Amino acid sequence: MNQQQYMEQYWQQMRDMGFTEEAIAQYRQQMEQAIAHNNDWSAQMNMFAENIKQFNQMFSGDDADVSDTEEPLRVILNPHTQLDAAQQWAVACGADIAFVNRQFLNDITTGSDRYDCREQLSEWWDIDSTEELQEMIAWLQDSGHRIEYDIIWQAINTVSMKESKAFLREYIATNELEEAVVMERLRNTRDALELFREKKLIDKELQPDMLIWDFGRIINLSRAGYDAGYITYEQALEYIMWGVPQIKRTYTSWRHLSLSYQFARCVWNGIEMGSFETLYNNMEHLLVAPDSPWKVLAFSNTQQFPNAL
Repeated sequence: MNQQQYMEQYWQQMRDMGFTEEAIAQYRQQMEQAIAHNNDWSAQMNMFAENIKQFNQMFSGDDADVSDTEEPLRVILNPHTQLDAAQQWAVACGADIAFVNRQFLNDITTGSDRYDCREQLSEWWDIDSTEELQEMIAWLQDSGHRIEYDIIWQAINTVSMKESKAFLREYIATNELEEAVVMERLRNTRDALELFREKKLIDKELQPDMLIWDFGRIINLSRAGYDAGYITYEQALEYIMWGVPQIKRTYTSWRHLSLSYQFARCVWNGIEMGSFETLYNNMEHLLVAPDSPWKVLAFSNTQQFPNAL
């Protein structure tokens, strides 16, 4: 398979993951410009691997610069929220992101105006319409990143990194471009495990799970989509409540949920110690602040929702 065929196959994989044609075109243009001055295919592949981190940050739709800690930690609540306790609990499942972005932690509205939300959705997610928002949420509901993570997790638990790589080549990576992405995430997973074990954040009883990486972003996308005017209040609430049953089956506490989000972020974006420390400190604050939803709303005592996924 030649270079052009590799590239076309990769763009199709991005379409299958739910990326819009505009997002693909933007990244494609950057890639083509970057390799235009280099005719060595092997060197181009090395360059591609170096660009994976940038790609992840562009299209994972994560949050703002989480290393910005100049503003004192402060829980922001909407005193006029109409949500009941169960609905506020669901919104609080996305607090890792919302707290960084200085948004309300107890309501559908984020507290930002329509134009700011539209700008953020466009910049972070390449979403500029109702259709694009709904397509992205549908992808996060159906598969998101957690399917690939489950396979990476199986690979990381093999005997050696050599065997892990062979496992991933068999079950995920079908070409060199895809292999570069997957191997980067394999290394990120290994590094994240080392970091979290060193800091005693995970053990046999508390293993990270990728679910909240996808579901937390559904929650915050829905809120931003409502504020941007792309979906109604009722639609946003329906999306937010959709994932509650599985979240409750997967996690045992707010701490477990938050650490899983933090771990997933390290897998997809790589370990950035400034961002890691900020998110960890945010979690510690949200777990003890008297007005924090994580303090007010007990994780285990929230109303159960019978409609399983």
